Amino acid sequence: MLQLITRVPGATGAFVLRRIDYLVNLTTFVCFVLLAWFSRLRLFKRNSYRPLVTQIIFTGVDAMPVIVFLGLLTGFILTFRMITLFDSVGDTVTMLIYVIGMELGPMIAAITLISRTGSAITVDLGNMKLHGEIRSLEIMGVDINEYLVAPRLMGVAISQLVVAVFFTVITLVSGIILSGLVNSTLHFSYLFHLTDGITPLMLLVFVVKNMLFGLTIGAVACYHGLRVGVSATEVPQQTQRAIVNILTLLFVIDGVSAMVLL
Repeated sequence: MLQLITRVPGATGAFVLRRIDYLVNLTTFVCFVLLAWFSRLRLFKRNSYRPLVTQIIFTGVDAMPVIVFLGLLTGFILTFRMITLFDSVGDTVTMLIYVIGMELGPMIAAITLISRTGSAITVDLGNMKLHGEIRSLEIMGVDINEYLVAPRLMGVAISQLVVAVFFTVITLVSGIILSGLVNSTLHFSYLFHLTDGITPLMLLVFVVKNMLFGLTIGAVACYHGLRVGVSATEVPQQTQRAIVNILTLLFVIDGVSAMVLL
């Protein structure tokens, strides 16, 4: 029993140290990638612009049909139900903005991108590392951070913000329109009161939160993809770890952003 009691703090401390070490390595990785990207102003060069646009199309544009479907479904289920629960226009608009705009919208968009893009990036880079393609690029003098990682980080970050905006707008508008058609035509007025409940702080938190969500998805996916070694079994292992770590970090970021709005 005494040995068990002494091992518990040690195990907890080791767990905490591993998490801190992971965050430090991930932050350093992101800093090096962004420095490699912006130091040479590659954002304004055609060779770097093409992979960025390709990543945005794959991550954001291709996900729009799914986002539209999920937005309509969520609007018909959640927004419609929330409107029927409140009588006051102010209370209803405030609740819709906080629950759907600030919380549900960014999280649903992030989960969609994780399932579509996060796992794909990890598998793609993992297979490139496994088959020696990344090593060949490095031998030819290609900066991997600039050529492979940075466009993915920036593309996912931009896509996350755009997808979250689309999902939020579709969810709110579709639910209000349905409530206006089914319950009362007075509910159509909620469309004109939505902007009244948005403060500059909320708008800033929304943008920063979604950009951090996107950077986290892209960074963790690339980080784990590049950690694949010489075994093919490492690809699914790193993919699983990437998804779990992304979700954990997203909930941490979401909690911090919620505290800012208190």
